[in-house]
Amino acid sequence: MESTYYETAVRVVSQQKFVKKNIVVPKSLSFKYLKYRILRPLLKVYNKLLKTEFQTKEPWISPACVRFLNSILTKNMKGLEYGSGISTLYFAQKAGHLASIEHDKLWHELIKSMLTKTRLMNVDYILIPPERQESKKMIEHRYKAEFDAENLNYKAYFEHVSNFPDNHFDFILIDGRARVECSRRAIDKLKSGGIFILDNSERLRYRPVHEMLENWQKVYTTTGLTDTTIWFKP
Repeated sequence: MESTYYETAVRVVSQQKFVKKNIVVPKSLSFKYLKYRILRPLLKVYNKLLKTEFQTKEPWISPACVRFLNSILTKNMKGLEYGSGISTLYFAQKAGHLASIEHDKLWHELIKSMLTKTRLMNVDYILIPPERQESKKMIEHRYKAEFDAENLNYKAYFEHVSNFPDNHFDFILIDGRARVECSRRAIDKLKSGGIFILDNSERLRYRPVHEMLENWQKVYTTTGLTDTTIWFKP
């Protein structure tokens, strides 16, 4: 039997009119690359108008994924996110309880102050910085890498999810550091029928996540420039 959440996601994505696929292509002299360079600024404006500013109070993921979450989140649900932000306030308002794991101290302080200001008390907001500070060169290398190998610099960060019981969360969003390892360890913490979301899922280094979840139903969403994939646990 197909998941009710899956059916809802399919319906929401089918209603998306302007953006149907990711148009990013490598630099070349091809027509596809020329088309990408022309459409890229238009897609950026389109997505900014929809939801990618702080004022919108919505996660910085694909608009279709946000619409799906708007339609299914309830106060009876518990969620986990790796990588905090506007999504933290959004989930805290929509769901019953959220565990949020962040690696950046300054960002953690900013979001924590926003949670306090809005009196959202249903979030376990956890700061786990890397073992050592990353240099600009290290960050650039990570973003250019084809595969997201296990990064021992974030070992405590991605292993923290093991503190939660199996089959605990109704939804999980992976949108922080070491996403492959965070995903690998978080899968068992998701309830049967639960929702697993990976942002920037088009990146080659996150291919192992797709392989881990190859037998799960999934729905692909996109901004035209970046993808957010939604899986549904059997």
